[in-house]
Amino acid sequence: MFEIKDIELMGENVKDKLKYCGEHVKLMPLAKIAYPHMVELNDHCRIGDFVFIFGGTGVKIGKFTDVQPHTTIWGGGMAIIGDRVSTGPGTVFLTATYSHAPGMKMVDGMGSGETVTLGGKLEIGNDVYIGAKCVIMPVKVGEGAVIGAGSFVNKDLEPWGIYVGSPAKKIGEREKL
Repeated sequence: MFEIKDIELMGENVKDKLKYCGEHVKLMPLAKIAYPHMVELNDHCRIGDFVFIFGGTGVKIGKFTDVQPHTTIWGGGMAIIGDRVSTGPGTVFLTATYSHAPGMKMVDGMGSGETVTLGGKLEIGNDVYIGAKCVIMPVKVGEGAVIGAGSFVNKDLEPWGIYVGSPAKKIGEREKL
């Protein structure tokens, strides 16, 4: 059942609950932010409909960054997304993984000692373009990188590189701005 509390964490209603909200931030009506007190949205960033942001240990989204519809920022770690970043629709940013050590369960809600979440840090540099439906693990994506649609990123990416595939592989380079 949809509750009033859920509506308060959606769209423009969540702005006054954020850790920081810059000037001219646009939150579409169906964007939802859980734990908004852990989220910082910088000047002129846009968050599309059906985006879900889980605050984790902190989420920072830079100036003029455009987070397209159906994007998810999820996990118990930190996400830092730079300035002038464009994320394609349906992209998933993961900030944590589970321990797969012997005997560990890999599901939320288990008792202490049953599961271990490994909080990570996801860093996206400035001027990065991310195509639609990418999955990006807790890695560092260098400034100016391009990630092709449908790519799976499980290792750090060099600045100004062009990457595609699953796992993402470097296929070229961009000229630095």
